[in-house]
Amino acid sequence: MTQTTGPDGKTGLHVDLAIFEAPMKEALRRVTVFLGYAFHTSEVAPLKSVRLNGPIILDVGVPDSVPPADRKRYQTEFTQWAIGQGLMEIDQSYHRYVVSALDTLTDLESFLRDKTLRDHRKPNRANTWNVHEQFYAKVGQQSAKHEDESGYLRSLGNARNCLAHDSGTVTRRGMVDGRSTMAVRWPGRDMVKIDQNGRRSVLPLDRSLKTRQEDIGSQLSVEEVVRKRDYAEGDRIKFSQTDLSEIIFFYQILAMKIGGEMHRIVGEKMEEARATAALLDHLE
Repeated sequence: MTQTTGPDGKTGLHVDLAIFEAPMKEALRRVTVFLGYAFHTSEVAPLKSVRLNGPIILDVGVPDSVPPADRKRYQTEFTQWAIGQGLMEIDQSYHRYVVSALDTLTDLESFLRDKTLRDHRKPNRANTWNVHEQFYAKVGQQSAKHEDESGYLRSLGNARNCLAHDSGTVTRRGMVDGRSTMAVRWPGRDMVKIDQNGRRSVLPLDRSLKTRQEDIGSQLSVEEVVRKRDYAEGDRIKFSQTDLSEIIFFYQILAMKIGGEMHRIVGEKMEEARATAALLDHLE
């Protein structure tokens, strides 16, 4: 947001929503690439050595050759850690995006009331699922849908921390609200096929659909579902390619909804301001 001064000396306001949205768009691209890299490290042979070479070799406990019996374990732990870092980045990016939206709305209200922008803002230290709820409370659109989204964000946060800090192995501290398991939830989408005889089947998610002659007359539809995983202490969290794709898409949908609300609200507020200014000019 930028305060402006017109040729007539009157104070105005410029709100650039493209700049507001740009960091979140870039974050989605980065995390898609990073999680792709992370997942595919599990599809190749484990490294034989991870020695850090340099002009002066510093012996910091990294083996010249990783023992064959340990290679797959290290590879798995690294992949889990990297996926956790990717999920952490997208969650933090969404947090900053929503906080930026809240600050922008507060600044807009302040300017329309006082004709000046705030000099400082208090940091919002709430976690991601709480700032998500704060935004919809501020715009007066709290609903069960938003509570569900907040719950998904919270459960994904638990999974992310487990992956980033414990190599995906579920520990007692990851079990919240007195539960005996760690619940991980996110919205997904299934492609459902109904053949000519009315038989219903869910198509595999990990490969492309190739239609055949006998498929003529069948129906295809996409259904929203909730992915549910419950992990006991000692279990290892593992996300498939499809899981990671759906999680990224979930954050993308959340960001698009916030962006849509911001365009609507800013447009309405600016129109109100113009109408008020025109009325004052007429009265003068």
